[in-house]
Amino acid sequence: MIQEVSDLYALLAAVHESIDNMVSELTDDQWLKRPLPNFNNVASVLDHVVRVEKKFLSSLEGAVIETHPGDPFKSEQWDLQVIRQAWAESLPYAKQILSNLTEEELTEPGLKLGIGQLNKRQLISYAIAHATHHRGQLPLIKKLLG
Repeated sequence: MIQEVSDLYALLAAVHESIDNMVSELTDDQWLKRPLPNFNNVASVLDHVVRVEKKFLSSLEGAVIETHPGDPFKSEQWDLQVIRQAWAESLPYAKQILSNLTEEELTEPGLKLGIGQLNKRQLISYAIAHATHHRGQLPLIKKLLG
């Protein structure tokens, strides 16, 4: 893995590790409970993060996997086993995809998102920023759960 991508992967791994630490002690009920009627639960947040990462990372190798990232926030039921398995597979998938990138490829088009066309370098950074944003929601959810 080239140094720049290795550094970005290390940051993504640190974000994932901090999320793992935040949710490791939660019960299944705490994963599923919405702390307030209009709030997301832990399951929907992590399901969403996984779907976005899968979409972004798959585009780095030229095969965008459409994962419907907004669906977890509309759902009323979540399969914790599936979500936890997808979360566990997300970081190894990132490592696999990122390991194959060359420095030249980082300037190639990645995805067009609501903020505009991102190259692959920007897309990796945006994936990290996205995971970090949702990581920031977890302490609030946990606090409201009591």
